[in-house]
Amino acid sequence: MRNQFSDSCWRLRSDVVSTVLHNGGVILDLRSKFFFSANSTALAIVQMFETGATPAQVLEASQKWGANGDLPAVQQVIEQIIAEGLVEAATPVAGVAPDVTVAAWLLPVLSKHNEPLQRIMVSAFDPGMPLAE
Repeated sequence: MRNQFSDSCWRLRSDVVSTVLHNGGVILDLRSKFFFSANSTALAIVQMFETGATPAQVLEASQKWGANGDLPAVQQVIEQIIAEGLVEAATPVAGVAPDVTVAAWLLPVLSKHNEPLQRIMVSAFDPGMPLAE
């Protein structure tokens, strides 16, 4: 990945929240209210950006996780994270890379849901909701 972003350090925005689930996680962008489902490998890529990382550091870590021939898929998830605005430019910490591990390599999948959270959440006080009896 040699473009204007490859050597830049990126950190997850403070209003982006990731939650670990059994087989991956959910990433919620509190600004846009959109959320993303991530399998365990995509979640690990997101976690690399929690304290700040360069795409090169993420690609290097993914090779340790077993990516090898899947580096284009890792690159695609990195580019998606940047394009969706989930990260912001950060000052790199010299010689320090995030320590994230993956138990078993899976092709990373980060899926943006079609509807923002406020459109799918329903208030318990919504008069259109049936009451429990």
